[in-house]
Amino acid sequence: MSDLQKLLALARAAFKAGEAREAARLFAAAQALAPRDPEIPHERGLALLESGDVGLAAWAQAEALALDADHVGARAQRAAALEALGDDAGAAEDLRELLRRMGPQPALSARLFGLEGSAQRAAARRLIGGLPSGLAHSALIGTALSRDPADPLRFSAPFAELRATVRDGVVARLDLIFQSMDASLTRSDVSYGGSTEDEYGRRVPLDEFSAAAIVFLSQCLGIEPLRARRLLSFLLTPECGMGPHRFAGVRVGWTISGADGHQKYGLVCHAPTAPSDPVRTKKK
Repeated sequence: MSDLQKLLALARAAFKAGEAREAARLFAAAQALAPRDPEIPHERGLALLESGDVGLAAWAQAEALALDADHVGARAQRAAALEALGDDAGAAEDLRELLRRMGPQPALSARLFGLEGSAQRAAARRLIGGLPSGLAHSALIGTALSRDPADPLRFSAPFAELRATVRDGVVARLDLIFQSMDASLTRSDVSYGGSTEDEYGRRVPLDEFSAAAIVFLSQCLGIEPLRARRLLSFLLTPECGMGPHRFAGVRVGWTISGADGHQKYGLVCHAPTAPSDPVRTKKK
């Protein structure tokens, strides 16, 4: 048995045993030995999706599709991953392509109809592309950020500030810049009311950074906080890089600003300026 066959056997056994993260690691090692085999990134994507690494799962399926555009399983699984991330428009695009290649499929057609409706509702809700007046009434502002009297497009709090850019009468860009990302990660959220589970299954407050970032992504893209939380998890992975990446019709990424050795990290969402696929290729 070759090294590749051994790795694949171990990966599939780990996946079957419920050890999804270990399976994904082994599939990645196998993929390095056979980079032209689309089935390996497809299986790695399945393991990543099972482990909760939804964004990385979408990337893995994109790698499979780059090798074999006719891979039905990879396209269907990427649609599932994009939907879980809140990119219903990207998921709908994949389903339309599946139907084009496969012919009439009533179940897929019904799912596509639902995704198209969800994508339209998200576009209507999101702050990006909306009127500037919607900012002050959004959950993003709430009790945490207050308007700067000298600048109606700037909102601030002790831990962060929000800057808006308006173009052609609509919000084209939003930047959420943290005074200290490290400090916010150590403080519990007291503004947005977010919570998570600790290792014992108890509900505990989210940290300040995560809570604010989830609300920011949710409001910018018009998606639910649960899906925004999955998106944030993906953005925090080393593989994601700085971006920007396109989700739900909005480009999302990171910014770094500041001088004298004091760097400020921020999240940015802005309207796309050119066509781009959602979570299709890794940042080079």
